[in-house]
Amino acid sequence: MRKFFTIFLVIVSTIVFSACSNNTDIPKSLSKEGVAPYELSESDTYLLESLGLEKDTNIVSFKAPKTARSLKVNVYTLKDDDTWSVMGGGQVLLGPDANPDDSLEGTFAMILKDNYAVDFNINTTALASYKTDTLDVDYEILASSIGFLTDFQKIEINKEIPVAIMIYDSGSSMESYAMEDFFSPSRFEEMDLVQAVTLTFTDENH
Repeated sequence: MRKFFTIFLVIVSTIVFSACSNNTDIPKSLSKEGVAPYELSESDTYLLESLGLEKDTNIVSFKAPKTARSLKVNVYTLKDDDTWSVMGGGQVLLGPDANPDDSLEGTFAMILKDNYAVDFNINTTALASYKTDTLDVDYEILASSIGFLTDFQKIEINKEIPVAIMIYDSGSSMESYAMEDFFSPSRFEEMDLVQAVTLTFTDENH
């Protein structure tokens, strides 16, 4: 797994750094504050398709307001009582020595792994990498639905933004779901396994 994660980081770095200017290591930023799907070039798409990663990889661009001092990532699983439980995550901070005019902007990239693990990295002024543990399930998955962020979203400080929802079930059919269903988890109560990934920009520097 460690070797594959290293390969994933190289792939993502190749993609996002291809949009960098010669004067900075931060990927091409959004023109306005918010989060949005990263715009892949044809060569980026070809690279992911060649490696069979296009359906399992999600890359998001972000440009946070000046008041944001940290970016927190949470990876959740849905419990039987229809509440979210954190299975992993990570965080990057501007740090106490950062200038008030410094801001968080860059990319968030994740890949879905075997046994329902999620590997991800945050690329802003530095690169931070994280991975979750695997999950064991005692039923056969016959249907699944994987949804990633598809539209630009404004950033509200200290409010979660769902960027991925993964649904798995032992049944043979499944209805459609949307990112905003993250805030109404009872919508998934008939599903066997549900995971979600969110980004939260906070005004706390710790």
